Amino acid sequence: MILRRVIAHFRKQEWTAIFLDFVIVVVGVFVGLQVSNWNAARGERTREAVYLAGVAADIRSDIAEIEEIIRVSAHRMSAMSFLLREAGGAPLPDGFNSARGRIEIEQAPPYDAQSPETIGVAMFILTTFDGNRLSYDTMVNTGGIGVIRDAALLRAIQSYYADVDKALTFETSLEVNRVKLVDAQQQAGLSPVDAMPAGEIVNAFAGDAVLLAAARNYWLYTNRHLKIMKELRAEADRVAAAIDKGNGR
Repeated sequence: MILRRVIAHFRKQEWTAIFLDFVIVVVGVFVGLQVSNWNAARGERTREAVYLAGVAADIRSDIAEIEEIIRVSAHRMSAMSFLLREAGGAPLPDGFNSARGRIEIEQAPPYDAQSPETIGVAMFILTTFDGNRLSYDTMVNTGGIGVIRDAALLRAIQSYYADVDKALTFETSLEVNRVKLVDAQQQAGLSPVDAMPAGEIVNAFAGDAVLLAAARNYWLYTNRHLKIMKELRAEADRVAAAIDKGNGR
């Protein structure tokens, strides 16, 4: 209709009318583009909110899992500290100096030698991290990274999942040392599920240098695991809170 009107005005040489028609067309195109851009931007903001809400929910799920890992690791640390202190006949060090700097020993509650759960079971039980990164992986794989406007928040999320990967890599070494301890116990005729009083298992370890060495190594790995999980727990709290703030919650 606009085109027919412009042709009619042109034939009549109505230049003012032609100019007005041109302005109407230009304004119409401009408004159409702006509406399209606004709709696209609104769609991206919706995607951003959905991605961030999903990542925050996944991280909170991680927090619950990490807390259970910390509880189990602290209990194992407590039992192993008791065993090594009693079997070795000397106090345990509160830290070590290494090429990475000072390695502090994580604090764990005192072990109850009268507990119905044996030290063998406490050492044997290991809870590792699975994590839930479905929302983050979906965001990455669908190109959703580009809709996150807050660069600092995006870096924090990426850093968290990088640290999760580091924790999972460490847990591989942790499990290797656990197997070594179990193998050493089996060679000594012990089973983690043997219902041995604390005093008996202390005596068994005290008389076997291989058992003590395997226990010390696993104790150090347990200490590192506990530290990593505490740090990951604190980081997860910070990232989840930052997401909530950035997502307007």
